[in-house]
Amino acid sequence: MLNILIALIFLSIIIMIHELGHFLTGKLVGIYAEEFSIGMGPRLLKYEGKETVYSLRALPIGGYVKFLGEDDSCNDPRAFNNVSVWKRCLVVASGALMNFIFAILLLSILFSSHGIYMPSPTVADVIENSPANIAGIKQGDKIVEIGHVNINNMEPEKAVKTMRDVLTKNGPQQIDITVLRDDSYYDMVIIPQYNEDTNLYMIGVEFGYELKKLSFGRSILMSISQIGKMSTMMLKLLGNLIFKHEGIEDIMGPVGIVGEIGKAAEEGAEQLMQLGIIISLNLGILNLIPFPALDGGRLLLLLIEGVRGKPLNREKEGLINLVGFALLLLLMIVITFKDITG
Repeated sequence: MLNILIALIFLSIIIMIHELGHFLTGKLVGIYAEEFSIGMGPRLLKYEGKETVYSLRALPIGGYVKFLGEDDSCNDPRAFNNVSVWKRCLVVASGALMNFIFAILLLSILFSSHGIYMPSPTVADVIENSPANIAGIKQGDKIVEIGHVNINNMEPEKAVKTMRDVLTKNGPQQIDITVLRDDSYYDMVIIPQYNEDTNLYMIGVEFGYELKKLSFGRSILMSISQIGKMSTMMLKLLGNLIFKHEGIEDIMGPVGIVGEIGKAAEEGAEQLMQLGIIISLNLGILNLIPFPALDGGRLLLLLIEGVRGKPLNREKEGLINLVGFALLLLLMIVITFKDITG
């Protein structure tokens, strides 16, 4: 029961981060926010700010922000429907953007506190009959110099990259390599071998990895790169799901997600944060799909409005979003049923 409560709160935090993006951007561009709610259902507590009511509601399942004129026409110049299209686009897109930022922040905390496995110039394996094997390189050797370039004092990742760059520049010519083995240095001469699969000259070793904690500044840069790669992979999987119907059996609804968060909570903070990164990233990406009732669908309608130079009919827009919401609700029911029975 405790794990379920933790999972609901954790999931709510991720959803609230999304809504906070809408709220803060709306405030920034001058849109009147009537209410910012934490949780759903009956209101337990409220605080009336200068113009916004901040609410705490009974059910810890997300939250919402209510802008004046978001659903109905309003004459107030600060109403959502009266501000420029580009401002509304910013507000709508900022929820997903906040999820990306939150994922980067969580990953940065992991990299700086727990560390990241980075390539090491220490040999993890030597391919049989490879140039390295013939030259006498062994598992556990640390390459400290290659082609008269000293890599011993470099950061592990930089050392591996430098070594690969030297091999690429050297090509098929023999090259001098120095390794450290049991506190002794050994000099070897190796002739790299061309690999058709990688289109590179290689010596036939596989490098190991070492866990390294990064500074928070470097963690952020590394996290941005990793989140970019993860987003690309998720988009590819999403494309396969939509157009090729691959991975349908792996779709998980709220019940399944809560269950996975509960398991991660049992395993510790690191696993919980890793899962939070994936969920936050998924929420950001899925919300940008140009489907009615999602942020991506609203962005598409706003772009159409910008091109036309006038807003769409409010009734038609409401009907489009209603149909989209109904389809999403139906899909959620089907997936939830699958989670429970599967």
